Amino acid sequence: MADTDPKMVSLCLDTGHHAYRGGDPVGFMRKHYTRIPYLHLKSVDQEMQKKVEGEKIPFAKAVAMDMFCEPSRGAVNFVAFRDVLREIDFEGFAIVEQDMYPAPFDKPMPIAKRTRDYLRQIGIG
Repeated sequence: MADTDPKMVSLCLDTGHHAYRGGDPVGFMRKHYTRIPYLHLKSVDQEMQKKVEGEKIPFAKAVAMDMFCEPSRGAVNFVAFRDVLREIDFEGFAIVEQDMYPAPFDKPMPIAKRTRDYLRQIGIG
């Protein structure tokens, strides 16, 4: 971040990918929010992440093993993340996603509905 011009370079913070590599998306957002106008909201299964890292499982295989999970079930603290968004009066854009491949035709829709309900319940969206 220090090596880039804030007028020229902004970021899309992907909460799930950040957590996947051991980051703290809540702390990162709090520290760098002026550079983050766009979010990808998702989470990662913490136990699966430990297995993937410990066994050096490639990313594509980890995705197929359901590495990324519903926000309500993952490592990202979305209540704390919501609090940061409120503190900074976030006015950017966000997309909710869950990396899954392969995905059976009937798998994504129920997840999307549960995720929307969860995020609304905690005050996001």
